[in-house]
Amino acid sequence: MASLPDLHDVLSAPPGIEMVLGFLNTDSAVSSGVGEMRELGRCCARKAAHKLSGEALGDLVYSQLGAPLWRGGSAEIYISISHTGQYALGVAAHHGVGVDIEFMDRDVSRLVKTFTPVEQELSQVVNPIALLCAKEAAGKSAGVGLAGSITRWSVIAFSADAQSVLVRDVQADDYWRVWISVVEAGDRFLQCAVAKRDEPGREDLLEIYECAHVEMRPIGSHVWSEGTESVRARALGGVVITAWNPGPERPSIAINNQANELLLARLGEHCTDIWEADGFSPDQTHREPGFMAWGMSPELGLQIAREFGQLAIFYFEASGNRIMFSA
Repeated sequence: MASLPDLHDVLSAPPGIEMVLGFLNTDSAVSSGVGEMRELGRCCARKAAHKLSGEALGDLVYSQLGAPLWRGGSAEIYISISHTGQYALGVAAHHGVGVDIEFMDRDVSRLVKTFTPVEQELSQVVNPIALLCAKEAAGKSAGVGLAGSITRWSVIAFSADAQSVLVRDVQADDYWRVWISVVEAGDRFLQCAVAKRDEPGREDLLEIYECAHVEMRPIGSHVWSEGTESVRARALGGVVITAWNPGPERPSIAINNQANELLLARLGEHCTDIWEADGFSPDQTHREPGFMAWGMSPELGLQIAREFGQLAIFYFEASGNRIMFSA
């Protein structure tokens, strides 16, 4: 019924993940049934699990959330399956994993309209279908799928070689690393994406911070203004810094706010002119409160940032020019 070539060496994926691509070799005039494609996907997943575990026997079972697992002997392996047309891809790993495949020539113009400003920019260097597959793969790895909306999954960064992207679950504030690759499928091409939970590295976080927008207001005011405009209006520079914990391992909001209160007191030891300053993502799905210490030098700002475990600060020159300094 099906040919199951092992394309692990062709697909770009992290170590510890096995992938098998299958093709349902039927008469082109006859469309493949849903049941047949599901069985093809299960065949691919079984073969990937056998390769990963080294065991020839085992059974596919499903978690309470519907996520497929393969159990053979003492091994429990995570499985994910995707199919499009007459092709199916099964992946196996010792950790949660998600996969998605789609024909690259699929018309996704309607879905691209939902992209965030960051995703719109990334789509200039990464095929939009790859970003959409990355969202789907991340959702599968989380065990919830797209959860009713592709906007829950935000692509926020990609690797220098564009072989992987970083996806954030806006609702849960979790992150996934998604490897993307293209496989030739007859006279067409398949976009593949495979995801696993990830903690953003320092370079990823710095890139995210670099894209952040900043708004400011005097403490006690209810009116925010854009950071550069505020600096130019006062013709005075300073340091923007937060005490909120960077990265995915975030404490509660109460703990972060308590840390920010300590930061305000620390800044007050060196500066009497302090405003509130919030940094937020371009898609406005994430916002972190902080402070603008007017007239503070970047050297002192970096020293305080290190005391509070921060990765970077923003320094505004009096002209309004913004510079990010890594701590």
